Amino acid sequence: MKPLVNLSLALALALTFWGCSQKSDEAKEYNKPADYWYQRMLREIRASDLEKADDMFASLQSEHINSPLVPEAMLILGRAHMDDREYVLAEFYFEEYLKRFGTSENADFIGYLKLQANFFAFSRETLNQQLLLDSIDEVEEYIKKYPYSRYKPYADTMLLKLHLANLHLNKEIARIYTIQGKEEAAENYRERFKHHWLKEIVSKEPDMPWYRQLFNW
Repeated sequence: MKPLVNLSLALALALTFWGCSQKSDEAKEYNKPADYWYQRMLREIRASDLEKADDMFASLQSEHINSPLVPEAMLILGRAHMDDREYVLAEFYFEEYLKRFGTSENADFIGYLKLQANFFAFSRETLNQQLLLDSIDEVEEYIKKYPYSRYKPYADTMLLKLHLANLHLNKEIARIYTIQGKEEAAENYRERFKHHWLKEIVSKEPDMPWYRQLFNW
């Protein structure tokens, strides 16, 4: 029994030292070619380690700020974070790309990717109505700015869905105020959709899981 315990301790120590050594080696990495950091970033993305991929990008841009690989890496990371449902980080990369590398040729596309990241972040429209209203303003601004973009129909669809989500939210708030006997407040929210053009649209109310119904009266 004792030899087995000693063997386990030896293996644990070996793994600890190996992990520390690996981290130490990574910390010593610097002054590498741009392609080195780019390939390392791609490798970490394929391994689904986006935190390390972000670190590799940071090294790429700090050591080779003018490399043509920087904007490409920025877009790849934005898409990777979006695929991983990390929409805030995705939006950050797209926003940075627009600021630094946006041109008249690509601005509508990158702007559309940014809208996508923001739109997909709404898994539940009831979480933050102000954020929902801000997103509506952002999409409307995009449509005004790029009225002839090939992505405008997709932006129009986003805008419609956001408006419908806001309409549903106002109905829910009015319903809850009615239950609480606060009719004046309920009427205030009903007025927000009473004469809205959305009333002509036939839409299906979102399905609510039973466990959420318990907390939505």
